[in-house]
Amino acid sequence: MLDKTKHIASAAEALAVFQQRCGTVDEHALADLVCDLGHLAEERDIDFVSEVERGVGHWFAEHHAPEGVDLGPNVSVEIIIKQK
Repeated sequence: MLDKTKHIASAAEALAVFQQRCGTVDEHALADLVCDLGHLAEERDIDFVSEVERGVGHWFAEHHAPEGVDLGPNVSVEIIIKQK
């Protein structure tokens, strides 16, 4: 099973730096960072939604795998964006 402690600490550190530089409050910091990563992806010609789907798939596999079972990176996730 993956030891997530170092990964969580790294993510917390990255989020804290983002908050410090952008002045984002805790309750919106993660969503604001995701939004800004979308802008960066567009600028670099990266398919942002596909990368987010892949990242959520990895998170799901790591979070929901029974002890000792490796679900691998091929968990299927689909994001549907509906305009109001």
